[in-house]
Amino acid sequence: METKMLDAHIPIPLAERLDAMAIDLAQPRDEIVTEAITTWLDREERRRITALRTIAAANTIVLVEHHRVIDWADSL
Repeated sequence: METKMLDAHIPIPLAERLDAMAIDLAQPRDEIVTEAITTWLDREERRRITALRTIAAANTIVLVEHHRVIDWADSL
């Protein structure tokens, strides 16, 4: 797979945690970061789709005017 080099400034404590995890798992840091970014993007894409579906569903709701509801209630 073709790759692209990205630079990111992250807080030192986070970088230290990443380094420790890479050592513990015997995995390169770039694999851990790639997995973390993939997981985050997947979650955000699902959240976006859910939000768009919710908006679309809200736009299809049929609203009834207040006076019509009162008239219906009075007819019971």
